[in-house]
Amino acid sequence: MTASSLVLAISFLPFFEAKNTVVNNIVNPSPSYEAKEIDCKKPDLLTREKCPACKASGIIVLEEQNFGQFNSYRLERPKKIRQKCPFCNGRRYIEAFYNPTELKLLVARERLKFESDHQAKGEVPVGEAFIPKDAYDKLDRKTVKLLKEAYGEPCRSCHWLGITPCRECDGNGYVNCPNSDCKGGWSVTKTESSYTKTSSGGGLSGGSYNRSGSSRRVTRKKTNVNVQPCPECLGVSKIICPDCNGKRALPCKKCNALGTK
Repeated sequence: MTASSLVLAISFLPFFEAKNTVVNNIVNPSPSYEAKEIDCKKPDLLTREKCPACKASGIIVLEEQNFGQFNSYRLERPKKIRQKCPFCNGRRYIEAFYNPTELKLLVARERLKFESDHQAKGEVPVGEAFIPKDAYDKLDRKTVKLLKEAYGEPCRSCHWLGITPCRECDGNGYVNCPNSDCKGGWSVTKTESSYTKTSSGGGLSGGSYNRSGSSRRVTRKKTNVNVQPCPECLGVSKIICPDCNGKRALPCKKCNALGTK
């Protein structure tokens, strides 16, 4: 998902505005009959998207490549295996957080818009919040501290998001197959074997076969190449990240996934 399409999917502006409304209600409380519950929850950062391994087909087709096993005479054809996608388990779609890097850019852009809009109204910042100037002029230090705490400050680790990119997979949701024998989804193992070939030393002499010649034994080595679907990645060449379970990000430990201090 590109940054432009991400803007259409989610927005942090309602989150910023809701928190600002809470602060302004402390400064100028609404009458009880007008008071409404304010939803200050962050937008849902989980999304459902096409599986990157099977491209939403639910299956993958493995086609055996030549890793040296075709160099000798072989009767069978290259393997071609059709199987359920191990990434999405055949469901075609996966659930993961939106790309953390794109989310960070989105939040920075929308935070700048939030601040610009309120500054254009002539409002004054109090911490991360904005209130009308006439209300600001009447505040004492204790109330200013209360308003700052009511809005909160962005977590230095996740910057309002509540999630941080997974370090194990760099926010991709998958890592390279850990099997050292894996070559593009195929497990390639090579073994050495030897065989002895005996040749006779006899030959033709004077128009007749001479059996008196000595035989000769020659030992030769042979490299055997065994190619099978990789037991670790099941042919994909990558595995779902074991740390984030394919979700690209993890709840921020610094703020307990709140996004604020």
